[in-house]
Amino acid sequence: MFTQAELAADLRALGLQAGDQVMVHSSYKSLGGVEGGPPTVVEALLEVLGPSGTLVVPTFTHSGTTHFDPLTSPSHNGAITEAARAHPRAVRSWHPTHAVTAIGPAAEELVRDDLERGALGRGCALDKHIQSGGWVLLLGVDHSSDSSIHVGEDYGGDDRHAGGISPATPKRIVFTHPTEGEMEVVVTSMMGNVVLERQEELDAWLRERGHQQEGGVGEAHCRLVKGSHIVDGCLDMMKEAGQYIHRL
Repeated sequence: MFTQAELAADLRALGLQAGDQVMVHSSYKSLGGVEGGPPTVVEALLEVLGPSGTLVVPTFTHSGTTHFDPLTSPSHNGAITEAARAHPRAVRSWHPTHAVTAIGPAAEELVRDDLERGALGRGCALDKHIQSGGWVLLLGVDHSSDSSIHVGEDYGGDDRHAGGISPATPKRIVFTHPTEGEMEVVVTSMMGNVVLERQEELDAWLRERGHQQEGGVGEAHCRLVKGSHIVDGCLDMMKEAGQYIHRL
């Protein structure tokens, strides 16, 4: 059984430092046994980041969502993300399908206005994280779980109509506003997947350029990389494949 101190030591050895801002995609089972369960993993991350760092996790409900309450709807991204959502200092964005949760001094700014943004596109909370120099930690998962890829695809002009959601075929979601009660939110785009389907190539692209730090945390194999490098890799791969449109 791994302790909080042991996990924190592994995270530091991987390259995570005090004051960092990091988006964590995770598999709790990959760590092996952890004393105290998923909340211990969250506390280990916060211990390493310190009071000036910010932890960000996906607490998505995904495109099948019919009703979303940012205060109560559980995360569909695993036990660690749900533990972070339940943390007393957690702040969750209001995006109806792809809300993130953040803990730390940058949390409020990251999630602000997320309700008005497209799913994992330009201007969303994750894009703000990337633009501010944030890291991405893949804790026991690979780039198939890396949501920053979708931000890169949007910058490259990829089709955002996954799941049949488009301006012509919008999705309507009942949103419970924390102060104003229930209202309807109309979603007209979702995300692309041209690079996500080539995640192994992106993994190689990042390694070849020395952008990706790898190591173990508990029993999990982990990757630590700047979000901006993931976006750069996506754009490079889209240009090479002739899929780069670049619309602003």
